[in-house]
Amino acid sequence: MPAVRRRLLTTYLSLTAILLLALGIPLALSLSMIEYHHLAIAQVNETEKLAASAARTAAPASDTAWAGQATEYGRRKDSVVLLFDNRGEVAFTTRPGTRVGRREWRLIVRRALDGRPNLPLNYPFNISAKPSFVASPVFEHGRTIAAVATLAPTTSLRSRAMGQNAVLLGVAGLGLLAASVASVPLSRWSLRPVRQLHRAVGAIAQGRYDTRAPGDSGPAEIRELAAAVNAMTDRLVALIETQRSFVADASHQLRNPLTALRLRIDVLESAVTEAGRPHLTVAVDEAERLGRILDELLVVARAAEPGHGAVPVEVRSVAESRARAWSAQASAGDVTVVVKGEKAVASCQPGVLDQVLDVLLDNALGFSPPGGRVTVRTRADDTRVRVTVEDEGPGMPPENLARATDRFWRGEQHGDRRGSGLGLAIATTLLEAGDGALRLSAAEPHGLIAEVDLKRDMPGVAAVTRTRNSS
Repeated sequence: MPAVRRRLLTTYLSLTAILLLALGIPLALSLSMIEYHHLAIAQVNETEKLAASAARTAAPASDTAWAGQATEYGRRKDSVVLLFDNRGEVAFTTRPGTRVGRREWRLIVRRALDGRPNLPLNYPFNISAKPSFVASPVFEHGRTIAAVATLAPTTSLRSRAMGQNAVLLGVAGLGLLAASVASVPLSRWSLRPVRQLHRAVGAIAQGRYDTRAPGDSGPAEIRELAAAVNAMTDRLVALIETQRSFVADASHQLRNPLTALRLRIDVLESAVTEAGRPHLTVAVDEAERLGRILDELLVVARAAEPGHGAVPVEVRSVAESRARAWSAQASAGDVTVVVKGEKAVASCQPGVLDQVLDVLLDNALGFSPPGGRVTVRTRADDTRVRVTVEDEGPGMPPENLARATDRFWRGEQHGDRRGSGLGLAIATTLLEAGDGALRLSAAEPHGLIAEVDLKRDMPGVAAVTRTRNSS
């Protein structure tokens, strides 16, 4: 059941990926936020120090000491230091030409000139290339006379954030890989009860009615399903046994009155006039036909019984043996039986192929015209062995090919040929009991091809299968 296993693996990996994303994205944002807060806090502290230093000078814009301190800070931090007068104009900058044109920066400067302290900075979740802008008021005797601002790049912050994200992505990939490796045995363990149930149902479908689904493993739903399958199998076995017993018992019980009828007919033979003799002949033929039907019903009942296990059967030798057995009837009808093909070993119940070929050769010889030929061919591939019986008779209409294996079915082409309509049904039952099949098709230019499909005997594979089933 690879499809179910793929679905389980997809489910496990999808849940793992969702969990990793649910944990990884907030973690990445939190780490980036921490880095940004560290940068912002350090920048606020440095800006406040520069503002406090500017407050200790009478004219910081022209004070060389303060200007040197600001320039050193700008060089060390790769930042820009700006001094704004109380009108909001730039009075000093460590990098001439720097303009504070953004509206949010102008608002920050206005807040500082109003004497309001720095507020916690909003974290830029998009980690944009926008630099960080901080302003701090310069107080003199309790009133704001200027504002010091610093403009710091966030390139290093973005680099660290991308590095952290790459590490987190690698960890998530390793986690997904580990989940993939772990999900394989986990899916096998999860599907083990389903596989056991599948094997049991497959064995029952092949006619091994003594097989039962294990009901002591897996979740409650699987155990309930196994119990239902076992109950269904028990009911099916009981119905099959009832049907088989009825057919066998009816065949046996009808033999006694049929034998008595034959005795009465034999007694009447000497007393029948010439005018009534044709009617007596018909009665004898019908009694014999009824006897053949009873014999074939017994064969059908026995074919439905559990088999004795498959054995290796060399199909070419069986085909040659049955061709020799039917050679006398073939010669009587001026028909030639030819066996062709390769030697191959099939796996089937003892005697099944012999009985099936007897049915097929009987039909083929019965419908072959004088001078005709019946060809038996054997061939094999990697897993199957096929035996075909082809005749040169009138054949069968396409609409009758599927019905020909039904019990008691007789087509118009049978004419007055003696038979019960059970031969092909018996052959089909025998083959299907051992994982085989019987297929009918039209021959060219006329005639019928009956193909027997059997499982090829593979001792190595069978041994492995037995070992797996026993475990």
